[in-house]
Amino acid sequence: MKTWRDLDRATRKALLRGEPAADPETDWAAQVYAEKMLRQGTVRTLLVAAPVCIALGGLLGYASGTANLSSGVTVALQAAGIFLIMLAMVIVSTRRKLALIRILNVSREAPKYDIAPGSRERLEVRIPVGGVLRFAVPLLFVTIALVMLGLACMVAGMAGLGAPLAGIGVLVGIPVLAYLGNLLAWSLPGHPQFVLDTQGMHTPKNGVRVEWESIREIRVIPLRANPNDTRRVIAFLLHDNQVYLRQLPRWQAMIANMNTRTYLSPMLMTDPLVDKSIDVIAESAAALSGLPVSRSAQLAKP
Repeated sequence: MKTWRDLDRATRKALLRGEPAADPETDWAAQVYAEKMLRQGTVRTLLVAAPVCIALGGLLGYASGTANLSSGVTVALQAAGIFLIMLAMVIVSTRRKLALIRILNVSREAPKYDIAPGSRERLEVRIPVGGVLRFAVPLLFVTIALVMLGLACMVAGMAGLGAPLAGIGVLVGIPVLAYLGNLLAWSLPGHPQFVLDTQGMHTPKNGVRVEWESIREIRVIPLRANPNDTRRVIAFLLHDNQVYLRQLPRWQAMIANMNTRTYLSPMLMTDPLVDKSIDVIAESAAALSGLPVSRSAQLAKP
C-alpha cells in the first residue's frame, strides 16, 4: 500500500491543489496523510513557532542593546516581531489545513453513508446571535491586537512602526465589522438566511432562489477547525455555481466562492451559524428535494 511519501512531488502538489486522485491507492494514501496531519497540525505549529519566536526575541533584544535603544523600544520591537511572525505562521498553517481538508472532501473513495429523509415541512434557517459572537472572537482578536500593538509602539516612541500596525488593524477591522453586521442582520425575526420548501432553497430578503433541480448532491462534512472540532458543514453541490453566485452582491459572491475550494460549493450552512441542527437541516433537505444526502464518515484504519 502506498504512503504519502511514496507519491511523486507533482502528484502531492496536485492533490494539495484539490485535484482528485488518479487511482484508489493514491486516494487512500492522500486520505491517511490528510487525517494524520489534521490531528497533529496544531501541535506541529506550536513546536515550530515557539523556538522561532524565542530566537527572534533574543535577536531583537541583542540588536537593541547594541544600538543602545531604551528598554521600552526594545520590548515594543520584540512584541511587534513576535506577533508578526506568529501571524505569518498562522496564515501559512491555515492555508495548509484548508488544503488537507480539501483532499478529504474531494476524495471519491472517502467513506460516506446516506441520511434518511425527515419532515417535508417548510424549514426556516436563521443565524443565531450567539453563533455570530463565537465566530467573531478570533477575527476581532487579530484586529484589536494589531491596534494595541501599534499604539504601544507609538507610546514607546516608534511611530514609524506603530502607525502602520495600527493602520493595518483599522483597515482589517472595517470589513470584519461590516461582515459581522451583515451576519447579525440574518438573526432578526422574519429574516431567515435560507428557507427550504418543496420548490427549493431561497432567501426572501434579497430574492436569492435555487431550485432543487439546480442541486446535484448534498453533503454533511466535518468543519475540522481543530482535531477535537465536532462542528459540521452542510454543502449543497450545484450543477452550475455561477447561477447562484450571480444572485449575490459582489462581495458576498467573493466570500461564497472561496468556500468552493475547500467545501466544493459556494452554498453552505455551518455550525454554529445556524439556529437549527445540521442533522435537522439535512433530513429536511433529503425529504423536500429527493436528492442524495450523505454524511462523511471517519476514515477506517488500514
